[in-house]
Amino acid sequence: MARDRLIDQILDHLLLMGSDADRLTGAAAVFNRINRTDLRALQALRGGGMTAGRLARTLGVTSGATTRVIDSLVASGQVVREPDPSDRRRVLVRLTRAAQQQVDRTFAQLREDARALLETYGDAELETVARFLEDVRALVREHARRLSPRTAP
Repeated sequence: MARDRLIDQILDHLLLMGSDADRLTGAAAVFNRINRTDLRALQALRGGGMTAGRLARTLGVTSGATTRVIDSLVASGQVVREPDPSDRRRVLVRLTRAAQQQVDRTFAQLREDARALLETYGDAELETVARFLEDVRALVREHARRLSPRTAP
C-alpha cells in the first residue's frame, strides 16, 4: 500500500512539474525580453547548431513559424545561419556567443542549485534518477505525439 501511495505521489509531482516548467519558461522569457518560443529555440540551440527542420520538430511548430523565429533571432543578433561544414547545401542555425552566455546566465542559478541537490544523492541514486528522467521524457514525448492533431489517426 505504501508503494502505491509513493507511486501516486511521484505521478502527481510529474504532472505539477509541467506547470512549474511553464512558469519558469514564462519568467525566463520576460527576464530576457523575448517570447517563449524564441526562448525555447535558444534553449534547443544551446546544444549546438541544427537545421531549421530539426528546430521545427524540436519546438513542435510549423516550418513557417520556425522561419519567423529564426528571422527574429537573426535580426536580434542571437543566432546566425551558417553552411553545414559536412554538407554545404544545408544551413545550420547556431547561437551567437552572446546568446549562449545569455541562456547560461538565465539558468545558472537553477543549475547550481540542482547540482547542489544532486550532490546529496549517492551514485546508485543518481543512476536511478538519470534513468527515470530519461524514461519519463520519452513517455512524455510519446504521449504528446499521440495527443497531437498532426499525428492522430
